[in-house]
Amino acid sequence: PPGFDAWLANGGGDYIAPSFQMYDIPSVPESAGKLYAWHGTDDAANYSTAVIGNMSMAFIRKAVSEQKPFMAYIAPKAAHEPFNPAPWYVGHWDDSWPAQEPRPPNWNASFESRKDHHGNIATEPLITDAEAAVITGVFKDRWRTLMSVDDVIGDVIDLCESLNVADNTYFLYSSDHGFQLGEFNIAMDKRNVYDWNTRIHLLARGPGIPHGVEWKEPATQVDIAPTFLGFAGVAKPEQMDGKSLVPLLTHPSLRHELNPTTVQHLERHLDALSTEGDLAYKAAWRDCVFIEYYYNDYNAKCMGDCTPPAVGFPDRDSGCVDLESEPNSVCWQGCKSNCYQTETPANNYIAIRNMPGSAMGDTLYAEYQSGASNQSWTNMINIDFDKVDFVEYYDSSTDPWQMKNLHKTAAKDTLSALHEKVQSWYRCKGD
Repeated sequence: PPGFDAWLANGGGDYIAPSFQMYDIPSVPESAGKLYAWHGTDDAANYSTAVIGNMSMAFIRKAVSEQKPFMAYIAPKAAHEPFNPAPWYVGHWDDSWPAQEPRPPNWNASFESRKDHHGNIATEPLITDAEAAVITGVFKDRWRTLMSVDDVIGDVIDLCESLNVADNTYFLYSSDHGFQLGEFNIAMDKRNVYDWNTRIHLLARGPGIPHGVEWKEPATQVDIAPTFLGFAGVAKPEQMDGKSLVPLLTHPSLRHELNPTTVQHLERHLDALSTEGDLAYKAAWRDCVFIEYYYNDYNAKCMGDCTPPAVGFPDRDSGCVDLESEPNSVCWQGCKSNCYQTETPANNYIAIRNMPGSAMGDTLYAEYQSGASNQSWTNMINIDFDKVDFVEYYDSSTDPWQMKNLHKTAAKDTLSALHEKVQSWYRCKGD
């Protein structure tokens, strides 16, 4: 990709025996050339998260040895499907950890409680004990995959500290989406408009960032690129989505720790390098997040009449949760019945998630437009949300699990204002 000096990439890849395209990775033999296709065996040492971590650390060592500034984007497959942990973490479960996934009020919700929800949300079957066992197993294996991610995070920070660059390095940790495990009877996956799909964490450490501080302004991954430019003191291009989080992440009392170019970035964005300047920046921040999504595929998860693979984990990836048996059992792959759809072509939406304290309150408003059942990307382009066929509206201050759709009972002027706002966001152009 243009602008990247080195990379380790695949199309999603496998946990076991992964393959990568590598470019200028230090540990690759010189005889292989800069561009190199690497295919790992099923040896436990080739577990994908470990390979990604080791290669990333090799890149950091090289950059520091050459006295170059660096950015390392480290993106493991974990905790994605099929949720296979490293062989050395299979079966591990600390006594202090929960025995099962969280089960809020909308977990295995009744048909009556879902009747005013869009698409397949209203029609998903109830979750039986057999399906619940798969969901709980997935919950635990996701945690186990993240133990390897924790190892990489700790090793990268330890490496930067040993190389004496940790004090002038920013570490940011986030994710690409939330997840659901039984909420509204979706067995597993994401793709929906609800909070447990869309809300993600951002943890940050580095010069000028105070310890243990949280802030409430709504940000998205769109804001990450201008934030990186801000840390580096590079001016934002004339047109670029997102806003710099540097004034939100850093604190006036710690700005003596900042690089001079980062200070220059703050001077361009703040009325003054003071608490008053920070407050003014926050006051001008957005009070909502715009969300847009188009149907991908049904992605049915079936959990009955299963034929587990004869050869599974640890020799190859397995869509099962009992990975210590032969063959693997309690599965959602190789199954024919007891199916739960992740979504249908009704799941195209634009939405506004208004934040607490905003003029529209702590609310979620979504407009849907259905597409054809044989949808392709061409059909997606033709969905312009000019033929909205379903609306959802939730007050999350009183209904945090978004079970009561208020669209039929809300005041017309409120719905009109929300419609105008979401359509304005959808049709906006430019910076």
